[in-house]
Amino acid sequence: MNRFKSNLLLWIISSAISNTALANTDSFSELSRSTSNSNSNKYSEDNKQEFYRWLDIYFTEYENWRDEYTKNLDEQRLSLIDTWGEAEISDNHKHVEYDDIKSTRKIIDYEHNTATISIIVDKSTDINNPDILKDSNTKQEINGYSIDLNKAVISESLINYSLINENKEKQFIITQTELQMNELDIQTERLLRANTGVPDSFIQERAYNKKKSLLRNAHQRISLIVKKYDSIRDKFSNNNTLSNENSLVIVDKDNTVSKPAIIPKKIDDNKIDSLAENNTNIIAVSSAQTLTTESETITTPELNVTKKLIPEKKIISYTVNLPQNSLKDRALTYLPLAIEESQRWDINTPLIMAIIHSESAFRPDAKSHIPAFGLMQVVPSSAGHDVNKHVRNIDAPMKSSDLYVPPINIETGSAYLNILNTKYLKSIKNDKSRLYCVIAAYNTGAGNVARAFNENRSTNINNASKIINSMTPEEVYNHLYNNLPYDETKNYLKKVTSRISLYEENT
Repeated sequence: MNRFKSNLLLWIISSAISNTALANTDSFSELSRSTSNSNSNKYSEDNKQEFYRWLDIYFTEYENWRDEYTKNLDEQRLSLIDTWGEAEISDNHKHVEYDDIKSTRKIIDYEHNTATISIIVDKSTDINNPDILKDSNTKQEINGYSIDLNKAVISESLINYSLINENKEKQFIITQTELQMNELDIQTERLLRANTGVPDSFIQERAYNKKKSLLRNAHQRISLIVKKYDSIRDKFSNNNTLSNENSLVIVDKDNTVSKPAIIPKKIDDNKIDSLAENNTNIIAVSSAQTLTTESETITTPELNVTKKLIPEKKIISYTVNLPQNSLKDRALTYLPLAIEESQRWDINTPLIMAIIHSESAFRPDAKSHIPAFGLMQVVPSSAGHDVNKHVRNIDAPMKSSDLYVPPINIETGSAYLNILNTKYLKSIKNDKSRLYCVIAAYNTGAGNVARAFNENRSTNINNASKIINSMTPEEVYNHLYNNLPYDETKNYLKKVTSRISLYEENT
């Protein structure tokens, strides 16, 4: 369905179900004049449900793309676990690239200002052997940075299939699912404000069901991670010799013990419902017992993978610090754009800069696993759609390719801050209190900010603002930090607030 047809469909739906005064002129009424009342009512109800299905397809376009993106990401991660014991991949604060055979990995960590090149080598290779780099120059280019490996700190590590790495990969899924649920809240809030004519109950039920689907999917994804690590550890516990694979480990069979293992049989729908409704304790998706109603206990060997790890291959890493002024140089590159959009949208420049710092470390090509894009990490279908509608008179999501263009991205992020400040949160009287709420809302939406204050957990910001206006700014900050539904938003509020002062001297 192309965009014109989709917009036309939205107009038809809105006309058909939002204004009963026009009922005599629409297609339902024309049909009713030629049929009995009962048949007309049945026809209207059937076609209304059909419209809802079409509308659901329209709204699901982005979500289907997101699900396909997540599926491909998981396939990539599982392949990397086979080779490296872990799945290091790019995100909005880190650039990661591999060679064609996945034996060399290059990482730039923008949060810690380091660059690391890691190479898988034979276990007998001397860490100081210059031949390790024979296929690579000691001068390396990584994402625009020139890296001199002669100045590197050299380290080596075993390829590790430990429970620590397994839990790290499970945590990746938990965090990503939380971010996607957060984004679903923002999209739902936008739809409720859009006055499409579709009942709020339909939109809310749809969001609720999508959250349940995300949680179920997370449980399945985590199960695949567990199976991946278990299969590798089991393989080496059942073989006394090593094969010629790139990443291998011997498990000390003499040090295995037996313990009861819980094997899930059935996912508990009630527990999924509770998690989807309350937006809390998402970490429960990692626990088979938490989400299941039936289980059986069997005895399985507990593999001692820390007593004796003897990989046939190991990892040698070369780490260098990026120039100390790297972050500052990137910030200065985009400061003029931030000042320009600050004046245009009446948003403080230090706030814009602190958000760019926190969202992308001033990287225009940054992409998160929601996914969000560019310097200010805009999601095309939520903040991007809001700005398109309110500023550009385009009722459609933004293109992700546009969000990699710095002027467009900073314009969009700044305009969205203005929308939050002057529209959604305008009933908050104190400037500093509103600032804290705007920062949180940029990450989680105004509805979740309201949810943090309303006792009934509603997303009504007018009710929440009455409570907020009775508090001091410090009380508002502390209440947000203690009651926002997602930990990621709590940390985001803390990071952005603390970084504003870094840019006050330069603006």
